[in-house]
Amino acid sequence: MSTQPINKHLDQWIEKMILARGSDLYIKTDSPLRARINGQIKLLSKGKVTEATMQELIKFLTDNQYKEFVRNKEFDGAYRFNGNTRLRYNIYEHVGGYGIVMRLIPSEIKTIEMLNLPTALHKLSELRRGLVLVTGTTGSGKTTTLATIIEEINQKYNRHIITIEDPVEYLFHDKNSVIEQRELGTNTYSFERAIRASMREDPDIIMVGEVRDAATADAIIQAVNTGHLVFTTMHTLSVRETIERLVGLFPSDEQNRVRLILASTLEAVISQRLIEGTEGNMIPAVEMMFKSPLTQELIRSQKDNEILDAIEKNRISYDSISFNRSLYELTLAGKITESQAYEYASSPADLKVLFTLSEEYNEREG
Repeated sequence: MSTQPINKHLDQWIEKMILARGSDLYIKTDSPLRARINGQIKLLSKGKVTEATMQELIKFLTDNQYKEFVRNKEFDGAYRFNGNTRLRYNIYEHVGGYGIVMRLIPSEIKTIEMLNLPTALHKLSELRRGLVLVTGTTGSGKTTTLATIIEEINQKYNRHIITIEDPVEYLFHDKNSVIEQRELGTNTYSFERAIRASMREDPDIIMVGEVRDAATADAIIQAVNTGHLVFTTMHTLSVRETIERLVGLFPSDEQNRVRLILASTLEAVISQRLIEGTEGNMIPAVEMMFKSPLTQELIRSQKDNEILDAIEKNRISYDSISFNRSLYELTLAGKITESQAYEYASSPADLKVLFTLSEEYNEREG
């Protein structure tokens, strides 16, 4: 490795990833660089990152919080590359050394249409109160979808928006709305404290980066119960799992109270899975549940096992859609293959029924 500063090496690695159209950069002790390109992890270099280089890089990224990393064995942060490009990163210790994963945050906040998301999501920008949950695994596009909705509100309405993130990812610029972004560890010390403080700061909308624990969930429930509009994310795979996980964060003697609040305030749950499309771009398959009298009653009465049926029943009247139907429609539109649809389906057997009963699909297949 040359004697140039470590930040120059990092910038060269990031530039190489961007030129390869990658989304994530993987840096690991005694291992070559790798990047996620179109959903696949590929080699980015042949040379290995030495332990000495890794230590230097970690000290550079953590700066005056290096001792915190040593104590906690992991660290989150954001890095600015070339002035306008930002990346979020996580540093962690593992058996045999250290790892860093850096995710590229696009500077442009795309529209719902540009992201191939359902147009029904435009409804979310019109809300004035309640709770909206955007869910999925890491890398499923939750943060991007949330940023798109916030930016649409920013462009269309006069709102006061406070975001609480770890770290701040997409940067918003005031248009019709006033937006203040607070970063955990820099501008505030916890999601819970920041949410409670924000309720005294006259917000129309509070955007919380992620529900990580019971304290954060409780603060969010209090915010929506007092008439605020809250957007947040969770690492869950479906609408049903999201509701059960959120309720399960609370002690058993409080869960009925939480269900009553959710029944009246939960406006939508949006669950995403990203799939590499037939044209090489990433396509979101989306399960959506919008508030309806039926979903309210099911949440209130603990009938979570009937939520998927309710989503299907509310498909026309409320624009709700199940994962299976989303996959079916994406296949019919030629955006993904049938084999991919089965691979990502919640229930391959139910998806097969959809295809079997589809006159349009059977005519196309001959």
